[in-house]
Amino acid sequence: MKDATTGTKADAIELLVSQHREVDQLWSQLQAAQSKTIAKHLIDALSRHDAIETQLLYPAVRSTPGGEHLADHSLEEHQRVRELLKGVDGDDPADPEVFARFQECLDAVQHHVEEEESQIFPKLRDALGQEQLTALGAKLETAWAVAPTHPHPSTPNDPLAATAAGIVTGVVDRARDALDK
Repeated sequence: MKDATTGTKADAIELLVSQHREVDQLWSQLQAAQSKTIAKHLIDALSRHDAIETQLLYPAVRSTPGGEHLADHSLEEHQRVRELLKGVDGDDPADPEVFARFQECLDAVQHHVEEEESQIFPKLRDALGQEQLTALGAKLETAWAVAPTHPHPSTPNDPLAATAAGIVTGVVDRARDALDK
């Protein structure tokens, strides 16, 4: 993704914040329309975002002073969101019980996003510098293209294992999505 004003590649933080705003927009649309199509897009975006952060962002966070605790806490939150997403994947958001589960999931997502943007991202920006953040942004974009499009609560939090699992589940998810069309 290129920055519209400068034409330069987005760094990791800019890319992830942009994804956070996209999820906000999808959630607003789902609240207004309760459409299965919007729900599918929201689940896709959150599943991919989870995968790329687990594979690439949190190892970078661990490399910062005090980053171990932040990464562990964030991965616990990711696990909860994966489980909540699994509970609504493919369900009709027009059903009040399903919509209530979406609400619980997005409340957890919004809490997590606030922590990332206020605590993790500033720490990461200070620790890594622009060149490393830009390189990480490119890796995140590449991983996004092959990331799973559905939640997988059994995904390991280890970056290497998460990457291997993500490649396999990403292929399976795309096949599943193609069959659903």
